[in-house]
This record gives sequence, structure tokens and C-alpha cells, in this order.
Amino acid sequence: MEVELTVEDAQGAMTRVSATGPDYDTTLAAAKEKIPEGSRAINIRVPDRDV
Repeated sequence: MEVELTVEDAQGAMTRVSATGPDYDTTLAAAKEKIPEGSRAINIRVPDRDV
């Protein structure tokens, strides 16, 4: 599973961080750990996968 976060810093600049893991909760937590201090997640995306 992959989770991608759109992150906004204090100046309004947007970046993205992502993580992969075995399930949504674990993967979301791992992605949130990558958010730089002073920034916040404004969007959570779970990319489509061909199964």
C-alpha cells in the first residue's frame, strides 16, 4: 500500500511526501513522520493500483 501526502509549509509552498507499508494506518503514520516541522498535511492520497 502507498500513501501520498500533499504538504504545505509556513510560507504556503507545497511539496509531497509518501510512504509504503502493509496497511493504511501503518503507512499513513510513516508518511506523517516525514512531514517537516512547521508544515502540515493538507491532502491524503492513496494511488490506484492494478490488482
